[in-house]
Amino acid sequence: MERSVSDEAEHPRVSGEAAEALAHGHRKRSHSVLLKGLGDASKNVRFWCAFALGEMAERRAVAGLEHLVATDSRIVKGFHSVAKEAADAIQNIRNKKEAHRRKSGCVFCIRD
Repeated sequence: MERSVSDEAEHPRVSGEAAEALAHGHRKRSHSVLLKGLGDASKNVRFWCAFALGEMAERRAVAGLEHLVATDSRIVKGFHSVAKEAADAIQNIRNKKEAHRRKSGCVFCIRD
């Protein structure tokens, strides 16, 4: 699936669906592939990479997601804009981080 996300020769819809699937079953390397996908030429790929990174609560994605919020008003058919998905992903990352802090008392998270 990671290859499908980053393969420029792949149809954008297939790459987008692969990114969505990675939200539910992924390896450590998947995070980097999805982070790179935030800059893809296809709105579908950017949208689903944003979704997946939000589901993974990947904090490294926040800067790229904020850029999409500010610049990407493209609509994905049947859904909403890439900007809205990126904003939702940021909120999800922040909510999951806060829940982790409360639940675990993780000293590394408290310092973030």
